[in-house]
Amino acid sequence: MFPVAISDEQLLSLLREASDLQADLDAHLSAAEFDGLPPHGPFVLGALAFRGGATGGLKHVLGITDQQAGEIVDALVRHGYLDLRVDRADRRRVQIGLTDRGRAVALSLWDFLRIMRWRQFPFRSGDIVISTPAKSGTTWLQMICALLILRTPDLPAPMTQLSPWLDDMACPRDEVYAALAGQSHRRVIKTHTPLSDIVMAPEATYLVVGRHPLDTAISLYHQSLNVDPPRGATGSAGPRPEQEQQVSPQKWLAHWIEQDSSREGQPSSLPGMMWHLSDAWSRRADARVLLFHYEDLSADLSGEMARLGRHLGLGTGGADWADLVAAASFERMRAAADRIQPLGPARNNTAFFRRGGSGSGTALLTGAELSRYHARAAALAPPDLLQWLHCR
Repeated sequence: MFPVAISDEQLLSLLREASDLQADLDAHLSAAEFDGLPPHGPFVLGALAFRGGATGGLKHVLGITDQQAGEIVDALVRHGYLDLRVDRADRRRVQIGLTDRGRAVALSLWDFLRIMRWRQFPFRSGDIVISTPAKSGTTWLQMICALLILRTPDLPAPMTQLSPWLDDMACPRDEVYAALAGQSHRRVIKTHTPLSDIVMAPEATYLVVGRHPLDTAISLYHQSLNVDPPRGATGSAGPRPEQEQQVSPQKWLAHWIEQDSSREGQPSSLPGMMWHLSDAWSRRADARVLLFHYEDLSADLSGEMARLGRHLGLGTGGADWADLVAAASFERMRAAADRIQPLGPARNNTAFFRRGGSGSGTALLTGAELSRYHARAAALAPPDLLQWLHCR
């Protein structure tokens, strides 16, 4: 999953990050059997994908001449990574498009950068990593951890600062590393990357939240609408509703159930989500891994906070406990959305905490569609995980 539009500055940062790891990147792409890639070729493909097909200013960002750019494009076309198409409206113009193979290289580059951030990150004893599928309770668990660590409902900074997203590629690697290095309190690190793709440090604790996939999907749908189209990125696996009136939640959800996107390309697809949770489920006997269910957090917030506190060796109870639990409630977080989850000018902070309920996904589907969902889920995850996910 990569953004459909990022700035030249962000793109340059990503390409520098990849350039710093050139030997590792070459080995990664070679192992994936991508042959015939010219120098800068993966960066050109990545740039095209990361910017939604935009090519303006690309030579400047890559620091190459017109001749070099032409040679790179020729090689990428020759080896099946790019496709040149004549513009029907103006036959003097040629459009450059990614082939399936070119897009696979871009996805592989994105995956490589994400994984390398974890391999190079200097862990500390006591670090807490929150690894969840998107819209499954990430911010909720971040809030609970912050309250348990800082012991005050009046947090000293927005959640994005208190609990940085390590592999958010819109933020330069060095900035994320520096922000975490500068924290003196016990660190809480956010990611949507499965545990299989991050470093399992012996001194860290890993928290994963499971939520009914249909409820997660509906939250993804509404989150995709909470974006300014020219600048935003959906982060969802289903078809982005270009106009709210044309794509109903039910139609979107039915399409989402049928998608076969790989976990690398679409971590918020049904296959991607089930992989993330199945991998965590297989590690539940590991003392470093603790699983939570969204419904348990909703039904017994105080009890789940206390369970986490005990696991982390943090104090629970006391005169201030009721205030801490209240601060972690969905209603209180929604009321303080501008402080807790500032999303920037392109999105509405309060809409990020849309409802927090359950059952809306199941209620939207017909009997046949619901049966189809269960058949798909059964093919993607073990029965005991599905029972845990669904029977709450």
